[in-house]
Amino acid sequence: MRRIGRAITVGMRRSIPMAIAMAIGSLMLLDFFFDEEHINDLGRFFVESAVIIVAFALLLGLLNVMVVHLRRIIKRESDWFYSIALVAMALIVMIAGIPGPESTAVAWIFDHIQFPLQAATFSLLAFFVATAAYRGLRVRSLEALAFVVTAVVVLLGQVPIGRYLGEFVPAAKDWILDVPSTAGMRGIIIGVALGTIATGIRVLMGLDRPYGGEGNGTQ
Repeated sequence: MRRIGRAITVGMRRSIPMAIAMAIGSLMLLDFFFDEEHINDLGRFFVESAVIIVAFALLLGLLNVMVVHLRRIIKRESDWFYSIALVAMALIVMIAGIPGPESTAVAWIFDHIQFPLQAATFSLLAFFVATAAYRGLRVRSLEALAFVVTAVVVLLGQVPIGRYLGEFVPAAKDWILDVPSTAGMRGIIIGVALGTIATGIRVLMGLDRPYGGEGNGTQ
């Protein structure tokens, strides 16, 4: 009897989340393709509910981060002083944001702390990008040669000195960005869209259950 009860419990744990996901997913598809008042209301309700769930998930994530770093501070683990800075800044921003996200204190924090840190980070990334470009521009095959020529033409077309070399350089740059680059980007977007559709169909059919606590199990 215990085995039977356990099997029933396991089956319910697998079937109920799958049924809920299939039902809500099908309803959202109906809401997208059909303009019916009751279906639209249900679709709007589920979208607003998802937003609320995401908000609470962010709060839980923040709480988890605070607990982890407070434990690191108490135990004096490695680099625990960085945890002090993180916890202190999180508390300062939360207190400053009590009047609202558009308060003067929050704006000052973002203008004088967040933006300079972002600028410093991107300025450091520029050197890594330059190093990666130098390594990638080594000509070892015909494909690498085509890549180097294309990169040089685009770089020359982007800077003012390229215009002094001739009008064909900016024109070639515009053609590369408008035709081959756009075609490649559209191909990537179409592939991502097809993959998303296939994943959604598998979830609706119950083949993938990322919501059942067992990962992406496939039957």
